[in-house]
Parts: sequence; structure tokens; C-alpha cells
Amino acid sequence: MLNPQNDFEPDFDVEKDCYRRLKSVPYSLPPAEFNWELAAFGYYSKLQKERSDKALAEFEKELQPSNYSQTAAFEELKKLGIYTEKTKYNLEQAEHGFYTKRLKSVRKSRGIDITGRSRQTKRY
Repeated sequence: MLNPQNDFEPDFDVEKDCYRRLKSVPYSLPPAEFNWELAAFGYYSKLQKERSDKALAEFEKELQPSNYSQTAAFEELKKLGIYTEKTKYNLEQAEHGFYTKRLKSVRKSRGIDITGRSRQTKRY
């Protein structure tokens, strides 16, 4: 059986709330009724916290590449001479994908493919 922590006092209202939240998510709990003994050990709140932390980490992970790609696009635009070192990164523009769109447009106008390499013209 589970071992309670020495200073742990269960809050059954919190445990019931966590149980309800977990039940609303398919496959997060086995099909069983609320168990008072598990609740006394903080089982439902622990499980809900793990599920919540995992979801938050995934959400933050999804945000990261977008912000990174905007920053990387801005830096490449500086290397291409579109912006100077004095030009400041605009977070509001970045949130709307401005820098990646601008980089794509510059690459297209200069004949550079998406990987950053110059396109070679085909000779027939």
C-alpha cells in the first residue's frame, strides 16, 4: 500500500476536483469510482499535477520553435543586409510571422532556395 508522507494532510475537496478533471480526459484513469483511500494519499492531485505539467511542457515546446524561427529569420535578414545592427527585433511583428515571411520573400527575389543555397539555372 502507499505510504503517506509524515506532514501530508489530504484535502478531499481538491482530490475530488482532480478526480473529476481526470475522469473528463479519456484513458487518464481506469474505470473506477472515487477511492477515498487513494485520495487520502493525494493520488488524484499527484496524477493531475503530472498530467498538467506534461500538457504545459508540450504547449511551451510548441511555442518555442515559432519564436526561435522568427529570431533566426531576423538574424539571417541582418546577415543579408536587409537590417542593420541598429535595427531592433519587434516582438509584435514576430508574433505575426513577419520575419519568416520577409526572409522567404527576400530569398525568392534573390534566387535563393529555402535552404539558403543559390539556385542554379538549368541549361538545356
